[in-house]
Amino acid sequence: MQINIFEDSQWQNFLPLTYTRAVFDLRCGILKLRQKIACYYQNNNCYLIVRKDLDELYKNRFPKRSINQVIKGSNLFINGRLLPTYRDEISEKINSLTNNSGLFFQQTCIAFKKNIDFDTSISSEDISKLMEDISHKEVDIKPIDYIWELVDKNSNEIIKDYDIITKNKQNHLDKNGNYHLINAEEIFIAKNVTIAPNVVLDASEGPIFIDDNSTIMPNAVIYGSAYVGKNSLIKVGAKIYQGVSIGKFCKVGGEVVNTIFQAYSNKQHDGFLGHSYIGEWVNLGADTNNSNLKNNYKKVKVYFYPERKYIDTELQFFGMIIGDHSKTGINTMFNTGCVVGGGCSLYSADLFTGLIPSFSWGSASNLRDYRVNKMLETTRIVKKRRGLTLDKFEEKILEKCFYDSKKLRVIFNRKKNG
Repeated sequence: MQINIFEDSQWQNFLPLTYTRAVFDLRCGILKLRQKIACYYQNNNCYLIVRKDLDELYKNRFPKRSINQVIKGSNLFINGRLLPTYRDEISEKINSLTNNSGLFFQQTCIAFKKNIDFDTSISSEDISKLMEDISHKEVDIKPIDYIWELVDKNSNEIIKDYDIITKNKQNHLDKNGNYHLINAEEIFIAKNVTIAPNVVLDASEGPIFIDDNSTIMPNAVIYGSAYVGKNSLIKVGAKIYQGVSIGKFCKVGGEVVNTIFQAYSNKQHDGFLGHSYIGEWVNLGADTNNSNLKNNYKKVKVYFYPERKYIDTELQFFGMIIGDHSKTGINTMFNTGCVVGGGCSLYSADLFTGLIPSFSWGSASNLRDYRVNKMLETTRIVKKRRGLTLDKFEEKILEKCFYDSKKLRVIFNRKKNG
């Protein structure tokens, strides 16, 4: 049976992060959503089904994977917004499906099984057609609907992922090292990790996982649950609190709590970052700060792209969202619930609030278009520093993002400019 992880029509709920990736490539805990699903099917190379706009990008990004293809025979399709818990009956319910049957939460398909008559190309836009003749079984398995749910659940997901990933793997933790360990049984150190003197790893409230080739510099404190991704760097004196997930090739310093870094992003200097989701290739300048709690202690509202309005997150603590390739200058400040699109370049000591549309350039009171050719030029330089290149497929996606966000820039930046 072939396993297919698909992106459904709700991908826009996760903008601006899903301009450049499928929903199932968002991180929550240690793993991305598709990686969590794949844990159930370790003997299968899960196929990925994305929307047409991402087809070329994903085929180039994952040349060894099957993208937007289904094979003849029995196929299991699993919604990429599913957040498995590993400790409930989800996998049992999915594996019990028979051909032409599906599991639904209200109107959302969680998973379905179908016999395919011949090998064929497909995209996420075609999924609804495949479901036309399947039987419905209602289940109490709610998929993730919003970005802030990933942030809110991140600490618990680190704990759940930790139990799965560390099972039967060698722990390279040196309990006699020149650093401080609290509850060492819940600390896992992967290969080629460097931990400097006077580092504190405190797993009294949750596990700590430090992945391959990472470096923890002197006097840093990591308070679990926490994950430091491959080839990442934690700077001198950093304060990493509970619920922080740092993807690969990141550099992080200052004070961080309950925040997800997707990958390739930097927050190297002092400044507070809390209850936030940071995309890829983001750089936060020195003393960039955000608020994660309103002064009146009310629930935080966030701009929601599909409805073009602010909606209630029902969370008292929520900081901000920053899309891929956005940058901030020194002393930049963000209000509670701020949403920064992709490809922005922001600076000023004035407070940024609400929505900052993609490809915005300037201060909080004077925003204008960040010309796409200039933004791409910077992106090429940034990627070259990491030994990578900006391929034509990602460039095409970023150009589309620039033009798709033009109307939002006209509306919101005009308001901010007075």
